[in-house]
Amino acid sequence: MPRLADGFVGELKDRIDLFDIVSRYVQLKKSGSSWVGLSPFNKEKTPSFYVHPQKGFFNCFSSGEKGDGITFIQKIENLDFYEAVEYLSREFNIPLRFQEGTSSLQPLGQSLRKELYALQEMVKDWFHEQFNGNNKESETARDYWINERTFTQETAIQFGVGYAPVDRFALGKFLRKKLIPDHILAKSGLFYERKNQSDWVSIFCGRLMIPIREKLGRICGFTGRKLSVTPEWGEKKAPKYVNSPETPIFLKGQLLFNLDLANKAINEQKDFLLVEGQLDAIRCHTEGFHTTVAPQGTAFKDSQAELMRKSNPRRIVCLLDGDEAGQKAALSYVPIFLKTGLDAHFATIPIGSDPDQILVNQGKAGLQKLIQEGQTMVNYVCSKILSSNPTPQEKTRVGDFFFPPLAEMDSMVLCDSYLNEISVTLGVPSSSVKADFNKYKNNRRPVYQERASTPSSQKKPDRGTERLTTAEDDLLYCLLHDVRLGRSLAQIFDPSWLDTKVVAGRILGKVIAEISADGPLSIPEMEELLEEDDERFLFQSIIFQENEEDPDQNIIELANHCISALFVRQSRNAEKNLLNNLQENTSTSLSTDDLRAQLKEIRISRKSPPQIFDTELEPKP
Repeated sequence: MPRLADGFVGELKDRIDLFDIVSRYVQLKKSGSSWVGLSPFNKEKTPSFYVHPQKGFFNCFSSGEKGDGITFIQKIENLDFYEAVEYLSREFNIPLRFQEGTSSLQPLGQSLRKELYALQEMVKDWFHEQFNGNNKESETARDYWINERTFTQETAIQFGVGYAPVDRFALGKFLRKKLIPDHILAKSGLFYERKNQSDWVSIFCGRLMIPIREKLGRICGFTGRKLSVTPEWGEKKAPKYVNSPETPIFLKGQLLFNLDLANKAINEQKDFLLVEGQLDAIRCHTEGFHTTVAPQGTAFKDSQAELMRKSNPRRIVCLLDGDEAGQKAALSYVPIFLKTGLDAHFATIPIGSDPDQILVNQGKAGLQKLIQEGQTMVNYVCSKILSSNPTPQEKTRVGDFFFPPLAEMDSMVLCDSYLNEISVTLGVPSSSVKADFNKYKNNRRPVYQERASTPSSQKKPDRGTERLTTAEDDLLYCLLHDVRLGRSLAQIFDPSWLDTKVVAGRILGKVIAEISADGPLSIPEMEELLEEDDERFLFQSIIFQENEEDPDQNIIELANHCISALFVRQSRNAEKNLLNNLQENTSTSLSTDDLRAQLKEIRISRKSPPQIFDTELEPKP
């Protein structure tokens, strides 16, 4: 991988307004010189996520996350540092710059994920060409799309719909002609694993192909819908749908079909419409229901609900089949919505129908009527559990269903409102429902587990140690809040004193070594030395950490305290090694007298650890 040019990362951050990055994910409101919004990392109702564009950093008080624009993209998109730089470079049209002598020419990009995204886009275009081909297979695919499903060519273009030929080797031959490396094809999710064969065998044969996009709109996989030309699997019929297997960019539990388009239309006054299939979602979108999304052919997961929560919708409206499978799925959604803090309504589709058919046969008004007749989560669950004359046992089952997810809710206000709604629906006093709920919470774990869940390490530390946990962390804090210390540290500090198992120790080792060789460094120059994500995250966390309790804290005094602690620790380790040598007499080059002399010298020097003095520092600019 080519190395980025010195200073490019700093240039990238300088040229992009942090507000422009964050506002794509968080609805921000002005608050003095800063902006504030709901945390994209935690569930919350009260905004605690602050963005400081002038300073170039964000601070999320609910989750503890903080950093610059690159860090934000890393965390929100689950990217590594280099991928985040690539993303910002592409999104804000700032070309990557590389060190002289390193090549920036690599097939389809500089990172595996970027190569895979580019490959999926190329394959989508090829599938679309096959869809429009002049042959019987292509005509079959178009006939299904236009005549049987009554979609238009314009919709096929908008959603990138295509066709995978029956020839299972066709796609592999096409991509090999494009010189796509084998290791990229192997990770693409487009082919079966090669064993004793030289050709690439496509997973998708004779199918209508629907691209799956992640929330930024990049194609990460495909769904293939069975057609009349689809080859059968021996005696076993071919499945109706085939999805891409999981790859580095296609994780079913972290995807919702059409979320890239729905996110552009959603706001806190609108609802997400959750349907079961991709074609249902496409039909809903084309008919004006622009906030429609669909799961990725698997059981609905917490992570998918979390994707919707981050968009801050008013609620989720679920349009699920009225058959037994649809009802079972709906009941499984309720605990997920409750734990995620999402409000949801359930609109039941008549058995044998789906949103696509309703829109085709009854139009937009028909589907809107079903949505308006939807039930709240509490009413829906109770309608499935309670009979017309509910017994006490049935009412107890309602509590058994709701209490576990409600106990995991962060907001007691929301929890209390649901308990009140349950009491009204069951026709019992709210005090009784809440008493049973509190009893459930108290009895769900043994006392020893309750104690174990609050370890002593979580207790509030003494003032002075609350910010950081090691001498390396504290010393790095001092250096990043007064870079003038760097020159003195390089002169009196031995890097062997550092514990490099600690992230701050590794950072200090790199920075002090560079200062010793080339002189003082600025903050951006220090950051350029860091390549590992854990080093960058800690570095930025410390930079953006404000000492609100004691803004006038003497940095030099704290630095000297850290230097002394590290020096004494190293001294004790050296003393321990010498004592071992004396006891075991393992030293062959030094006599016992020499070892004793060294031991005495170590103990004397420990009383006078090196220090930094105010007079050594240049005046602050």
